[in-house]
Amino acid sequence: MEIRVISEAISDVGEGPLFNRDTNLVAWVDITGKKWHTCDFNSGKTTSRDVPKMMGAIVERSSGGYFAAVEEGFAEVLDTTGYKVVADFLPEPERMNDAKADAAGRWWAGSNAIDFTAGKGKLYRVSADRSYVTVLDGLTLPNGLGWSPDNTKFYFVDTFALKLWVFDFDLDSGEISNQKLLREFSGKDGVPDGLTIASDGTILLAMWDGSRIEVIGSDGSLKDPIKLPVSRPTSCAFGGNNGEVLIVTTAARELDLNKEPLSGKLLGISGTGFTGGESAKFHG
Repeated sequence: MEIRVISEAISDVGEGPLFNRDTNLVAWVDITGKKWHTCDFNSGKTTSRDVPKMMGAIVERSSGGYFAAVEEGFAEVLDTTGYKVVADFLPEPERMNDAKADAAGRWWAGSNAIDFTAGKGKLYRVSADRSYVTVLDGLTLPNGLGWSPDNTKFYFVDTFALKLWVFDFDLDSGEISNQKLLREFSGKDGVPDGLTIASDGTILLAMWDGSRIEVIGSDGSLKDPIKLPVSRPTSCAFGGNNGEVLIVTTAARELDLNKEPLSGKLLGISGTGFTGGESAKFHG
């Protein structure tokens, strides 16, 4: 495998990479740094924009521009700086976290207490008309989420519960059912964070404080991990002309960058043996 730095921008807590094959752009957020970035996948030229509060995730809209999961709830992302809140419903001690669009153009986003109080977290599903419903509650830190290539399974992480769940998924209705525990983690060698799904159905899961991407079969079995030169990988997505590069966001938070000079940067990993599709867009 070969690891390269895609962007030299250093994020305190980089999260939620998106790749657009038409524009060749990668977009991601720095949650606690209160920024979001876009960069050219090949040149690494990066544009960084400030936001007033923590932004948990962004998503491209099929009609153009970006939508965001923020401290207040949901927002339209402005071209220059900041955002315009369109759904203000979260109390101040809470914020949005990870989010991802499904193949039908709905957006799924999780919320949590800023101090990670157990049971305060929820998972929401946002429709194209921007109405939203609560899909799951009683969570702690809702995080990585994704769908099987045939869109019959939904995968979901609750970080501090140390669990990766799988549900049956109905693409037409957006309903999930039959929740099952796919994988439980000890927490001794990292905790589960963001994830992506490869074209063959393999789950690639970033392990915060684990220095690796955990490679998990659709049956929950562990494969050889993808080892990384950073302690805190946060999430991943596929990019490149044929979806052959694994794009990894990382965190510099509370780390010694003299010892871990790549931490906080956006990384690209070639030669993993996996490929995947580009990021889905929100139809709202």
